[in-house]
Amino acid sequence: MIRYQSLYKKFLIISLLIMLVTLVGCSSQAEQTVESAKTAETQTTASETKSSASEKAALVIAGPATPSSIPLIIAAEKMGNADVQIIENNSQANTAFLRGDISILVSGLSVGVDLYRNQAPVQIVNSYVTGMSSLVTYGEKVENFSELKGQEIYIPFEGSPIEEATSYLAKQEGLSWGKDLKPIYSPFDASVALLKQGKAKAVVLPEPFVSVIEGQKNLNISIDYFDRWNKATGSTAGYPQVAAFVTRDWAQKHPAELAAFNSALEDAVKFIQENPEQAVSQVKDHFKLPEKVLLKSISRTHFSVATGDEMKNSVTDYYRLIGKPLDDGYKDFYYLPEK
Repeated sequence: MIRYQSLYKKFLIISLLIMLVTLVGCSSQAEQTVESAKTAETQTTASETKSSASEKAALVIAGPATPSSIPLIIAAEKMGNADVQIIENNSQANTAFLRGDISILVSGLSVGVDLYRNQAPVQIVNSYVTGMSSLVTYGEKVENFSELKGQEIYIPFEGSPIEEATSYLAKQEGLSWGKDLKPIYSPFDASVALLKQGKAKAVVLPEPFVSVIEGQKNLNISIDYFDRWNKATGSTAGYPQVAAFVTRDWAQKHPAELAAFNSALEDAVKFIQENPEQAVSQVKDHFKLPEKVLLKSISRTHFSVATGDEMKNSVTDYYRLIGKPLDDGYKDFYYLPEK
């Protein structure tokens, strides 16, 4: 317990300083938080205690307020001993996770990668969303990135998976990211507002933003990133985008719970794919979006659960493709239960 509290104290400020990050983290921010955490550690005492998730009967899972959480809710209902919290504030969720009030945190892949890179005790348990983003344009629909040469593209922030994928796909067309296509960093809500006004001509958005604005005047869903990635790489499964993370100590103490979670998640994804309307009806009260929008959104969200070596290979292949390979120092990042 004391050791777990120490981890919380050490990485509390990591959570507070990444409050501006949406689904994914930024490397430069993570580096700053590690330095701050080292200072904060010397100012705390082990006598300050709080209850951790490992002491609770229920498995606490936190997921984003997007269709990515639909499988989590269905899986938790099947497990019976799990509870899903929909994340409305990323900073608060990260704080709760690092102090042990949340057992499993679901977020963008690079959140975990950046935290691990900066010595946070994080492991990836699975990845299960492999497609959820599209390029939306104002005015004219485009078929290729080359049609936007010399223009601006709005993305959430520097270093995000959306930027990584956009840069890679543009490169496949012979374009130079940052030169032929200029990134403009803007939060999704602000980008959508600018897009509707015609002040932003090209914005990359994930679900459910795409389904929310679909059909509005002058807006076109131009490029589906899942389809374009598969075409560029010869894959059929997209690329890992949303993943589940745990702390290393918690994972070592709860292998049975993690096995049950991964199994239930696989069953939930299968249920959604075979019964989308029933799945949405079952979880609609957990979201602020209309049922019709949720249904449309999950039709554009590609779910595919990867665990163990399959997960490790998909993550390492992705980072190799985008030119940011993960070296042997990341071997402990992957939760690989004994067979």
